[in-house]
Amino acid sequence: MTTGGGVPGRSLLLYAQDARGLGHITRTLTIARHVLAAYPDTVAYIATKSHFAPTVALPERCDYVKLPSRRTATALPDDADEAGRAHFRRLRSQILRDLALGLAPDLVLVDHEPLGAMGEFRDGLWALKAACRHTRFVFGLRDIMDDVERIRAQWRELGVYEALEHVYDGIAVYGSRALYDVARAYDIPACVAPKLQYCGYVVRDQPVADPCDVRREYGVPEDAPFLLATVGSGSDGFPVLEATQGAVGLLQQRYPNLHVVMVTGPFMLADHQAILQGRATRACRVVTTADNFRLMAAADATVSMGGYNSVCEALVVGCPLVIVPRATHKIEQRIRAEVLAERGLARWVHPEGLDARCLADAVDWALSQDRVGHAQRVREVIPEFDGAVRLTSYLARWLGAD
Repeated sequence: MTTGGGVPGRSLLLYAQDARGLGHITRTLTIARHVLAAYPDTVAYIATKSHFAPTVALPERCDYVKLPSRRTATALPDDADEAGRAHFRRLRSQILRDLALGLAPDLVLVDHEPLGAMGEFRDGLWALKAACRHTRFVFGLRDIMDDVERIRAQWRELGVYEALEHVYDGIAVYGSRALYDVARAYDIPACVAPKLQYCGYVVRDQPVADPCDVRREYGVPEDAPFLLATVGSGSDGFPVLEATQGAVGLLQQRYPNLHVVMVTGPFMLADHQAILQGRATRACRVVTTADNFRLMAAADATVSMGGYNSVCEALVVGCPLVIVPRATHKIEQRIRAEVLAERGLARWVHPEGLDARCLADAVDWALSQDRVGHAQRVREVIPEFDGAVRLTSYLARWLGAD
């Protein structure tokens, strides 16, 4: 077997649509590591707009193509800015089409957006389908995408349902049907439903660390209540951390030795980071970046936004979780928070009602949970956090036996 470039072995093209966040590229890298470890003769290429991609260590036999994002030196009128964004979408579409045809990969795995962000990969997928009969296509569907009516309308407009039927060979669901039925939510046609495969939640490999060592690293006493607050990439997370600082003052009346680590994320505005740093204390540290997974394993509770990766990481280590969903027109994080709260696995605070008092009440619930009992409840509801392993096994039907 040879790749499209004539090199012996198999090739995999992964598309991750991240623009400002970290979630999709993190999940894509996790998947790439597992697939490449299982298939030593396979190479992988990741196409993404993510600014985060160049800063991470890629697995062996993996490269990435940075898709261009719109940049301006000064603010532009809305009509001019939209014209510029449309131009860059066309540019990315052409790059993706040329890349797909040039690589002629054995397998294409598209994350989250079945035709790419706003359809930017649509032409490339259809062209590759027509030109390379050996290529197989899999859509990696994060279980909760957004308001179901909005997704259905968007999929109809973009031609997603047609692509699910005629382009894609498989649909790997990164979730559990018991928790969220994507076929019903997104009105998957009966002819497409047999392609669905629930793989469980995709979580990066848990770092090996002694919780006591993590606490010492951050100056948290071994017997002190320990709260982690994290907001992903941080681009819109300032209100959550600001409210957390206010909640800490209230919580310390009940938990006098409470220690907090706040992780702003790399994309939080410098002015906002400075405000948080100015209010920091020995018991309430503020850092820009950290391995949140390690911290969650050591913390007694976590405050986070409702992103897929952050929530899954808290759940897999059994860390009681308070969710403050992102305050935008997209309600994916709110839906995730509601689903988990209904099952007693989290508390959530609506971003429109966010203040120190309501957040303190929710965090008090989290800190009062028995960690062992909470972890057991999580496993009873969500037994599958080995999604990358199960996805790799699922892909074997197209990558072939090693």
